[in-house]
Amino acid sequence: MTDLPDSSMPFTPPLGLRNRHIQNIASSVGLRKWLVNQQTRELQKDSQPVILQGENNARLQGFYNPQDKADSLVIFLHGWEGSSDSSYILSGAKTLFDQGHAVFRLNFRDHGDTHHLNRELFNSTRLSDITGAIADLQQKYPHKHYYLAGFSLGGNFALRTTIAQTEHAYRIDRTVAICPVICPHDTMNNLSSGFPLYEKYFVRKWKQSLLKKTKHFPEYDYIDRLKQVSNLKEMNEFFIPVYTPFNDCETYFDAYHLREERLGKLTTPTTIITSEDDPIVRVNMVPRTPLSDHLHVEVTRYGSHCAFLKNFKMQSWIDDRLVSLFQPKK
Repeated sequence: MTDLPDSSMPFTPPLGLRNRHIQNIASSVGLRKWLVNQQTRELQKDSQPVILQGENNARLQGFYNPQDKADSLVIFLHGWEGSSDSSYILSGAKTLFDQGHAVFRLNFRDHGDTHHLNRELFNSTRLSDITGAIADLQQKYPHKHYYLAGFSLGGNFALRTTIAQTEHAYRIDRTVAICPVICPHDTMNNLSSGFPLYEKYFVRKWKQSLLKKTKHFPEYDYIDRLKQVSNLKEMNEFFIPVYTPFNDCETYFDAYHLREERLGKLTTPTTIITSEDDPIVRVNMVPRTPLSDHLHVEVTRYGSHCAFLKNFKMQSWIDDRLVSLFQPKK
């Protein structure tokens, strides 16, 4: 194992990294992206591609890095329009792997290079994709301990997956959700009314994903319609009634809203980590009072959205925090 800084210390980035937009952008593009790719070349080269069977014949792709004599497997869930190769996923996976854990980086349906695996389109209510895939994963790769780490929308999926384990054939021993989407409607409104770069980013990525789907399933005839929509509100109003089981946006967003009574059903040690300056998921949406003996919430002053860059080497404090949290009880 490699020595790591004491992650119990408060997260305080240097002055030049305290602006939330600088944190957010620097965490996923440019120098950090190049550095993480360089640092994780061996991890990526040694990753074993795996197709997992979700419920309702869903197929999800992931990448497994086994570890000799490892008794723990850490499963990583990325954010919306991210992938198993997102910088924060690769960085966290390498850090945990270097600490002796086996790691698995799972792609959601229609994320990464997986648009050909399922005819039906991704939507954020498809929890059965994840619950089925994790059950299949644990059948294929038995370990003594299973840990789950999710970022942003992946944090929402991680929390719902943990709550749902009492009804499924898998086990999660500890969960960490980083800047999880709690109230989807609020997050979507925040994206639409906040720093314009974020909405433009998600509109562009979502359109690219939907267009990529048509290359594998040409029966999808929405290409001309996509050219007419220019923001997230228009895209949701077009997409949700036609390509999800929901008639309107409100009902769809409510289906994966993590209300307090839902989070109160957690029966596994769970930590939510978020920041006061998150420009995408407002900290006001995160519960600050205990909802369950199993839920702990950590709120930092800085960190932006899933970034938490602690220095100009583009290293993330979250990686250290995951190491501390994913330690089996003696």
